[in-house]
Amino acid sequence: MKKEKRSVRLLIFALTLALLPPAVAAEVHQATGFKVVNVTSTAADIWTRVTVRAAANPADAPLPRVEAFEAKTGKPVALRENRAFPDTRVLVHMPDGLDLGGAAGGAPAAMGQTRVRFRPKGMAAWSETPWREARLEQDGIAVHSLSGVVPGTHYEVVVQARRNADDSRPDEQSGEFTSAPLPDQRQPVTFCVMTCQKYERQDRPDGLAIYPAMGALRPDFFVNTGDVVYYDQGPVIALTPALARFHWARMFALPTLRNFHRNHTSFFMKDDHDILANDCGPATRSGELTYAEGVRLFREQTALPAKANRTFRWGRDLQVWLMEGRDYRTPDWAEHRTPAPTLWGREQIKWLGETLAASTATFRVILTTVPVVGPDRSNKDDNYANAGFAVEGKEIRELLARYPNLTVITGDRHWQYVSVDPATSVNEWSIGPSTASHAGGWEEKTPRPEHRFLRTGQGGFLSGVVTPTATGASLELRLHDVDGRVVYREQK
Repeated sequence: MKKEKRSVRLLIFALTLALLPPAVAAEVHQATGFKVVNVTSTAADIWTRVTVRAAANPADAPLPRVEAFEAKTGKPVALRENRAFPDTRVLVHMPDGLDLGGAAGGAPAAMGQTRVRFRPKGMAAWSETPWREARLEQDGIAVHSLSGVVPGTHYEVVVQARRNADDSRPDEQSGEFTSAPLPDQRQPVTFCVMTCQKYERQDRPDGLAIYPAMGALRPDFFVNTGDVVYYDQGPVIALTPALARFHWARMFALPTLRNFHRNHTSFFMKDDHDILANDCGPATRSGELTYAEGVRLFREQTALPAKANRTFRWGRDLQVWLMEGRDYRTPDWAEHRTPAPTLWGREQIKWLGETLAASTATFRVILTTVPVVGPDRSNKDDNYANAGFAVEGKEIRELLARYPNLTVITGDRHWQYVSVDPATSVNEWSIGPSTASHAGGWEEKTPRPEHRFLRTGQGGFLSGVVTPTATGASLELRLHDVDGRVVYREQK
């Protein structure tokens, strides 16, 4: 009986798709919401996406079946997690009557137009961006740049989506954000940082618990340090651009993510799983995806600026650096140990040194996609806590040690820790994964002398609070569990 009911639902779903193909849908929607990104004191970008339906496809719809074959011989290739598959030909199968747009959890794009209305909260008059085309070749995405933003101001936002100029009833979604204060403005700041979210590791029916937990803190901005999606894990390994877009759409159609991102400023950093595959670098290829194509898709889905490493001020007391951990790596570095391989690249390291020296902020916070201090496992070799990058890692830690009130926050590792480098006293906070079921890699019964705090087997996030004081400002850093409870805190 259950199979018969599911077959009927799939038939109805297939007929719906046939009657409403994406290019000529009677209505358009915003199932993946919108994102407020790249906010400064005077500008902001609003990422929008037009979809066929108002919500994600049913969870009991079919998943695509992915096959890979050696390009030269045609021999089948067994797909395994955490691997790249170069020199392969890819086939993607869906049941008859459905295409990839009907896959479980997906939110297929539609053609249409979007615009953004915005105003300081409580004001009567709205500003508007022009309508922009959202095309299928861009996955239904259009990015709007807001101008004339006032520093340190809370804004209301409404994103409208319509089929075309004849559509008099656009779909609307509302949200809000706060612009950055000027560098000479001293005011309280709250921010949140998270990493490593996997679609198959949801911990509540509508997505991930950490998003409402972070939202309850009302952060001025939020940073995702990478592994936003996992192309190389789960039942659908993303070996084509269409499969990669499917990963993004189903993740951001989850209600907890959709609701969070339309109400908070976000900064995105890319790592390995959300570009191509585990430990990938610029020379990696997997199926139909090159590293360059993976970067292009990440930029498409997050409005990442052309230069991924960047720094921004958030008022008088806080400056943040977002480091790029993949683009500058020595390709196939294991085969080129002389000279020592680079992870961040000489140009980026020079930029880091110059901008650190020029900063007048009270607190400097370095966000990195992979550890700088660690410790890390001996079987890993893709970050500054590993032997393969020991030479440059020592250089980086010595550079960071020159500056007071500097903290490193790292993603990538699936456990939480606070550690201090014994040689330089540089301290590093590891956020941990987004859910407890995604935790692993270390055990609390094996702490190292570097550890000031160690928590394993659980998920969580980090928050920071800058508070003005009579003599300047303080910064409190806190590690939370997925429900928002503080498990460790320090004040600087």
